[in-house]
Amino acid sequence: MNITFDHLVLLVHDLDGAVKDFETLGFTVLERADTSHGSTIFRFVSFADGSYLLLTAYTSAEGMKGHRLGTVLEAGEGWADYSFVVPSANAAGEALKARGFPTKGPVKVSNVLAGGEAWGLDLLMTGRGAGGDNALPFLVSDNEGRGHRIPGPSRHANGAGGVRSVTVSTGDVARVVDTLVAIGGKAEAGAPKGQRVRFADTWVDVVSLADAPGGRPGGGMVEVVIATDAGEERTLDLALSHGAPIRLAKA
Repeated sequence: MNITFDHLVLLVHDLDGAVKDFETLGFTVLERADTSHGSTIFRFVSFADGSYLLLTAYTSAEGMKGHRLGTVLEAGEGWADYSFVVPSANAAGEALKARGFPTKGPVKVSNVLAGGEAWGLDLLMTGRGAGGDNALPFLVSDNEGRGHRIPGPSRHANGAGGVRSVTVSTGDVARVVDTLVAIGGKAEAGAPKGQRVRFADTWVDVVSLADAPGGRPGGGMVEVVIATDAGEERTLDLALSHGAPIRLAKA
């Protein structure tokens, strides 16, 4: 199984407003009919390659305060975290710990949809929430019902077909690259700044904090490139994407 992007977390204050804005940008936005809800609520922008954007808001100030990404939203809307799907989050955690990289979990996450369909996964944190670098992802492995976990995929008016790459910033490029390689990526030349780690047909570009002046303080996600089969390469309106830099590039 190739290690590929699973989903990218985009934090917003007003979920309904974000849905309208992303629809204006040409995305189709879907809802999952979970029967129980915690401190977060979601909407999905699902792609044909199996990846998706998760528009996320908190249900209360208390819920935001207790969540591992709550401080990220306190600093402003936009990209917060990204994930890869792996064959086994447990095995990935053991391998990372054996090499001295911090992890937390895996924790089991599951729900049942209104129609009775169940989904469940194991989630392993390597960056935010695990004491690791903010530029590092979390990892998921499905136990059941991946098709129920991810509504769609959708056709999008802007031609979007999947996540091509993520750019992250960090104060320790070498350490982040080493961790991504330990997860299963391959370091290679090609990033305009910093270094690139490839996962099959997708990649993560790792840049220094100095090379990402518009990034979050302390590092983390900077930009996401989404492959499209419609129109020319373009950067989407930051006001409509709620502060999350998104570039559409030819597939």
